[in-house]
Amino acid sequence: MRRLNIFLLLIALQWGCKKDVVKPPLQQTDGKTGMLAAVNSLRQAGCTCGTTVMPPVPPLIWSDTLQTAANEHARDMYFNNYFSHIAPDGSSPIQRAQTAGYTGTSILENIAEGYYNLTDVINGWKQSEDHCRAMMDSSSTEMGAARANQYWVQEFGKP
Repeated sequence: MRRLNIFLLLIALQWGCKKDVVKPPLQQTDGKTGMLAAVNSLRQAGCTCGTTVMPPVPPLIWSDTLQTAANEHARDMYFNNYFSHIAPDGSSPIQRAQTAGYTGTSILENIAEGYYNLTDVINGWKQSEDHCRAMMDSSSTEMGAARANQYWVQEFGKP
């Protein structure tokens, strides 16, 4: 009986001392100016993605619809504490873009976590061959992007 009481006391102490994890206030960025300019600068100059030299490609135009899809995914990852291209509800990048009203034929998505400024997240994506290639993909003609604290999302499409 004494062991049971000690065990219950330990559980009560642990439960009573448990701190609630408080998320920092949500900070959002839509990416329309800074992100679009950074990606278009990279596309204009060309770059090397992994071992593949990527020649310059035409600039992207901004898509408010893709921005809406990016914003929803960034917020969802932030509020539900996950990091994946596939949301807990099973939705994929193309499904989220379609839900936002996008009617294009192609969607590429970059996500990042843990970056707190535009320069660092762009450099992080440039260092990853797949993410870099998505930014340099010549079939994409438009993009939308968003940030929710340390979660970043880029959506690339072709109408």
